[in-house]
Amino acid sequence: MKIATLQFSPQVGLVNENIARADSLLSSSSTSLHDIDLLVLPELAFTGYNFPSLQSITPYLEPTSAGCSTAWAIGTARRLGCLVTVGYPELFSPTPPPAVSLKPTMLNLGPEPEAYYKLTAYNSTVTVNPLGETVCHYRKTNLYYTDEVWAQESPDGFTTTELRFPSKAGTSADVVEGHALKEGVTHTTTQAICMDLNHHHFLPRPPPSALCRHVLATGSTLLVLSTAWLTQLTSSALVSQPEDFDLDTLAYWFNVLEPLADGDKEVICVLANRCGEEAGRSVPKVLGRTDEDEEDGEGVGCRYAGSSWIGKIGGDKGKVVVGGIMGRAEEGLLVVETEGLGLGGKGMKFELKKQEGSE
Repeated sequence: MKIATLQFSPQVGLVNENIARADSLLSSSSTSLHDIDLLVLPELAFTGYNFPSLQSITPYLEPTSAGCSTAWAIGTARRLGCLVTVGYPELFSPTPPPAVSLKPTMLNLGPEPEAYYKLTAYNSTVTVNPLGETVCHYRKTNLYYTDEVWAQESPDGFTTTELRFPSKAGTSADVVEGHALKEGVTHTTTQAICMDLNHHHFLPRPPPSALCRHVLATGSTLLVLSTAWLTQLTSSALVSQPEDFDLDTLAYWFNVLEPLADGDKEVICVLANRCGEEAGRSVPKVLGRTDEDEEDGEGVGCRYAGSSWIGKIGGDKGKVVVGGIMGRAEEGLLVVETEGLGLGGKGMKFELKKQEGSE
């Protein structure tokens, strides 16, 4: 499989500008996009992430699989002949809208907070195929502090889907812009969002995490994570060395996923993070911020870790084999061919540290 992630720096509320930026990065990429199987975007890719309240995010909530993020995903999937996953803020409705809309919802319920309490909103991802069909829809299970002010936890928990990826060769009755959908590969796929990697509410429980247990129990061969993962690096460190990895964050991700190395199946892992900074409240002190950070101005707003990566866990016991990693403040497209990754010196190998308390 050839998998791509688009890492960029969306800003809160600038939906049209964020979509235009994503299109620009795709169109300017020097890598051919017409042979990729899956394109993954970050959490809340086009709305930005750091909303302070339900009232502030309400104008940007999108109907289930029918808003501007889904419309963009459908158009991109049709053009590239691949599956596309994008994160968006979902406004749940038991009756789906009759058509997908390219325009932001811009819902306004007025100044009274009671009107907003009736809304049901989720932090979600939608995955579509080149026919414009929604083939997977997932709602975040473990909410982060920022999510809790506007979103509800998924009522269904972690979900796994059999995803069929389009074949790029041969002929088929199911063809969109020359891309055949038959005779492709199928992966047992678990999708997750950011905080899902951690224990619920950061509770001090022994590993593995609930997400890793789910991946192992379902025999998943593909794990897709859309994230808006924060960093403890300072603004100056991000700007001065944008193409360097956030090593502390990478080490954390790899170690949380370490239990997958003991599974019976090799798991392709895709972590699509965002980069850049957003204004708003600071990183909670539970993640290591201090009063001194606040006083120095480094705790103001949100800084994101970037460092999106694609790799495999389970084929080489005790290691994760990574086909590519983005820089911590680098915008652009990461494309990795996972076939043969780890063989003949292909890919970077990182040792996985056995977590304390794990079996």
